[in-house]
Amino acid sequence: MKDARYNLDNCRIYAPFDAIVTNLTIAEGQYAHVGTQVVTLIDARTWWALADFREGQLRHIRPGMHASVYLMSRPNERFNGVVDSIGYGVTPDPDVVGHFGQGLPDVQRTLNWVHLAARYPVRVRVENPPADIFRVGETAVVTLDGR
Repeated sequence: MKDARYNLDNCRIYAPFDAIVTNLTIAEGQYAHVGTQVVTLIDARTWWALADFREGQLRHIRPGMHASVYLMSRPNERFNGVVDSIGYGVTPDPDVVGHFGQGLPDVQRTLNWVHLAARYPVRVRVENPPADIFRVGETAVVTLDGR
């Protein structure tokens, strides 16, 4: 009986934060193998929008600036945000510098024969996001107003 209680206690998932469960790939009665992912937890406490700004615009952007976030699913609703951070590196153009390893965001900057300015990710924290509206990977437009 002790073994059964011990095994049952080890079969529960405890999230260290309020989460949304997605990508559940196991059902009751199935065996979960060690090291195999069976569920994805999305941290719903804080939502972020990532916007890629051209390198020439970065000098006008600073953490703490007010931002407006618009979701593709709700284009007429404005959500308030604050610039949290500005990226300090992106993967260089392999035609110019060569190939780098993993670790830097890969923001494409070529359009056929036209060479575009590098774009750097700016992370915007959405303030007081309504429950059940935001989704990971959703398309958003970010505007900054200089405040």
